[in-house]
Amino acid sequence: MLGNAAKSWNLTDRRYFIGGSDARVIMGDDEAVRAAHAEFVALLAAHPPRPIPIVADAVDIEDRADHLNKVFDALSAYVAAILDDTAQNVPGSLDFRDVEAILTDLASDVNGTIQHGVDTMAGRVA
Repeated sequence: MLGNAAKSWNLTDRRYFIGGSDARVIMGDDEAVRAAHAEFVALLAAHPPRPIPIVADAVDIEDRADHLNKVFDALSAYVAAILDDTAQNVPGSLDFRDVEAILTDLASDVNGTIQHGVDTMAGRVA
């Protein structure tokens, strides 16, 4: 009889505390966020921007545009991981549909501006 009373007490008591197995569910899976952060930092560290010489040519500027494209790609993947984790840990739902489009537009605008400079340097723009 004591065994049943003890089992009943544990089930009731469980409603009033958070056990170790509950913590991961409540706090979220930190591993994916840490991995995304590590990948982002590693990509940035592995591909530092090449310095632009004092007398730059179109190739130097195109190289900078290529570097920024890699940065924006890595940033987009990192932001997607962070937003996914955030959405999983907020009651209800969050609408992040526009974030990817905003980042894509930003990358395109930056690349387009740089490409315009390259075209000007190469004499392709009147």
